[in-house]
Amino acid sequence: MLVLPVEEFGAYSYAITLASLGITIMGAGLWGIAVKALVIHPESSARLVSSLMLIREAFGLAGYAAIAAVSVTSGSSQTIAATLVAGTALLARAADAPELWFQAEMRSPVVARIRITVTVALLAVRLLALVFWSSIWVFLALYVLESVIASTWIAVRYLRDRQSPGLSRPRAAECAPLVRESFPLFLSGVANQVNLRGDIILIQALLGSAAVGAYSVAARISEVAYFLPVVFMNATLPLLVKLRREVGADDPRYVAMLQKSYDQAFWYGVAIAAAAGASGSIVIGLLGPDYSPSIGVLWIHLLACPFVFMGAVYAKWIIAEGALWSALIRHSAGAGANIGLNLLLIPTLGIRGSAIATVTSYILASYLACFIGRDTRVAGVQMSLAIAAPARLVVARLKQETTIARSAPAAATFTPKGRSDQAQR
Repeated sequence: MLVLPVEEFGAYSYAITLASLGITIMGAGLWGIAVKALVIHPESSARLVSSLMLIREAFGLAGYAAIAAVSVTSGSSQTIAATLVAGTALLARAADAPELWFQAEMRSPVVARIRITVTVALLAVRLLALVFWSSIWVFLALYVLESVIASTWIAVRYLRDRQSPGLSRPRAAECAPLVRESFPLFLSGVANQVNLRGDIILIQALLGSAAVGAYSVAARISEVAYFLPVVFMNATLPLLVKLRREVGADDPRYVAMLQKSYDQAFWYGVAIAAAAGASGSIVIGLLGPDYSPSIGVLWIHLLACPFVFMGAVYAKWIIAEGALWSALIRHSAGAGANIGLNLLLIPTLGIRGSAIATVTSYILASYLACFIGRDTRVAGVQMSLAIAAPARLVVARLKQETTIARSAPAAATFTPKGRSDQAQR
């Protein structure tokens, strides 16, 4: 099987990691805020979508400059050049702002089909490239091309949609409030990316590209598992916002919807982690001995999967409740723990130490940070109940059976009158 040499794959992964950080900066924290605004003010959709495209393009340029500066710490001219190439995807991604309109209209499958089609098509091209032209630069070009095709397709699909409001001249008076409202989410998004990607940056600086390559194989597989709840909750957010507005935060229907979401998220996360670990170990085994340390890293990473799933629900709850600064607190706590533990554990445990640090920071940001603030403790309690969902089901079943038994007639002590008279005779 043909694969990239582990050093080249490390440089590629480092560049993609920084590009992901840049994409977060490009998003300006507007994802959930924009969907919420489009749900509440559908009459302004044309101007809102146009404003989002303008804002994302401006922040995309800022993100490109930021990741170019960070890449200098890699100490490798190849990784710097790779980062500059991968970063051009940011400028293309600004054009997919209409995706938020489809989400607000609860038509996420439209965009999902586009992204899946592009991903599958480019995957086939990547497999051909592995056989005929296995080069880091080919794969970086395909990474950028995927963003260009998907974003362009989404924009064209939006403009041709019969229900689409189209585009309208953006107004500075509307752009500024959006940016101000999203500022806590922007900061928390950057902190979250530091939490998610800081391990790669530190491994590159401390251990080099070969270690990044081995570590990144496991990270890529676990990230596929982590991505699934995000898709689910993006489709659920409009429903959550509407129900919250209609019935209020204390209504049993709203509380029950959240609890059900947390229950499903945690245990789906457990199932997907098991499946990803089993299948991922087989795939890594086919890559050769240079990648064998990745298997242990993968299983450590997947311990966080159920908590990442619940964190996706929590992130949307924060937007529905307007508790935006809570997002900054949780991601900042996770980022701080990630950086500190990586610096502590990498010198002694290598890439496994980084995996342990990363999992700890994910659990902190997705779950334990809920208990820091008074307003978010209710979410922490619901997450704790989700972890205990099987026990809750058993207790509920026992209570139900006990209630039925108490309400049923005592058949053993009931004697028909005719039979009693016959006995007396």
